[in-house]
Order: sequence, then C-alpha cells, then structure tokens
Amino acid sequence: MKRWATLALLLLGCGGPTNLERQADGDLADGRVDAAVAAYQRMAERSPDGRVLAKLGSAALRGGKLGIAVDAFARLGREDPSRRAEAADGLDAAARAADRLGDTLALRLAVIALADVAPNRPAGRYVLALEKRNVLTPGERALLAPSALAAAPDAETSDSLLMRYARDRVAAGDCELAAGLFRAVARRSPVRERVAAAREGQARCALTVGRLRLEARQPAEALPWLEEAIAIDSASSNGLAAMDYLARALRALGDSDGAAVIDGVRARKAPADSGTGAQ
Repeated sequence: MKRWATLALLLLGCGGPTNLERQADGDLADGRVDAAVAAYQRMAERSPDGRVLAKLGSAALRGGKLGIAVDAFARLGREDPSRRAEAADGLDAAARAADRLGDTLALRLAVIALADVAPNRPAGRYVLALEKRNVLTPGERALLAPSALAAAPDAETSDSLLMRYARDRVAAGDCELAAGLFRAVARRSPVRERVAAAREGQARCALTVGRLRLEARQPAEALPWLEEAIAIDSASSNGLAAMDYLARALRALGDSDGAAVIDGVRARKAPADSGTGAQ
C-alpha cells in the first residue's frame, strides 16, 4: 500500500492532471490554443470532469475546431446534468459558427446534440439550413421536425417539409402517421400539383392501413381507412382496391347487402380490361 501511495504522489507531482490543466490554462491565456486543446483532450480522455470538458469545448470553439467543441459540449451535457445550460450555450455557439462557415458536418452534429441536451432550445433555423442541404437522415428529420416546422418562414416551406416527412414515414412503414401529414398538406396547400401529390399519398396510405387492419382481423377498424381512400378518388387504382377491401370488411362484419352494393359500384367504375383488384 505504501508503494502505491508513493507512486501516486510522484505522478501528481510530475505532470498529473492538476499540473496538466494548469499548463493548458497557461497555453490558452498565451494564445497557444492548439496546445491547450490537445492538453484538455488528454485530460478529458483520462477523466471526463465537467470543468475540463467545458474548458475543452470553449478552447476548441475559440480555435475553430468545431467537431471537438461539439463533442466536448455534448459530453458535458450528458455527464454533468447541472451544467446542461452551459453545454447548450456551447452547442448553440458551435452551430452558429458552423452555419456561418458552411461546415455542414459540424452543424449537423451540433444540432443533433443540442436536441439531446436541451430539446426545448430553439434550433429551427439551423435545422432549416440542414434541410436545404438535404443531409439529414429520415430518423434525424423525425427528431428535428418540430423545430424545423416552428421556424419555417412561410407556408411553402412548411408544406414542403411536411411532404418530405410524410414520405419518410411511408418508407419507414408508418403509413398511419404519413396519412395524417399528407392530409394536412392536401387541406392547406394552394399549390395544385402539391395537393394532387398529397391526396395520392393520403389515398395510398389509407388503403395500406385499411388493408393491414383487415388482415389483422379488425374489419371495423379497417372501414374508416378504406372509406377515406375511396372518398379521395373512387375511380383510381387506390380507390378501386379500397372498394374491394371494403366489401370484404363488410362481409366480415355480417353486412352482405352492403358488400354487394360496394361490389356493384366497383364493377361500374372499374374499366373492363383493367384487372384491378385486391389480391
């Protein structure tokens, strides 16, 4: 035990964390920012102390090392909850610098970290900048969508974002949420082409959700979705398929007369050689 205590004292007296931190502070004060950042990084690797992480983030930000700054402030927010406000300020400063310098990677990392450390901190303008550069993954878009929509400067931007998010949800297999997003765009957009695309997406998703409910032996839950697809355009391929599924759902619910009526309507609307039908 005495041997280890002696070794610890020797280490502390010969460049241990305390001395290294003092050296880094001196380097930073004298303008040797790169040396200070390197020293703070070594300390942070040994022990992620909140004080050291804050110094590392600030020094890296001062030296333009935005990736290092973002990582340090993100760690500060995660590992020292009492300093989350300070971490959020640092991440905001890093995002601002990255946006100004056109550093897309650092901006993306800063915005995602900020959403984790301080989800209520306004970051919409940064998210919009990333959306314009089309660099966010669908998962990141889902996380940051509220910020982007809140910061959208006009209805055109909002509708464009909603369409993008809806298509992301379709790709992720979440047609129920996608249908709601398409529905919102179809109701509010003044752009005819966008309304048509939104209504087609809404109909396709409503048909998908209705079919899945029917396949899960939930015919009553399938009805409103299938009726929604039909109401959008009963003569389209989505509408005709929805009528076929609707007739099946009605039969499953014991309404054979209603199913026969739907079959008759579908037969009149379907082109003779279309072959359209639910498989």
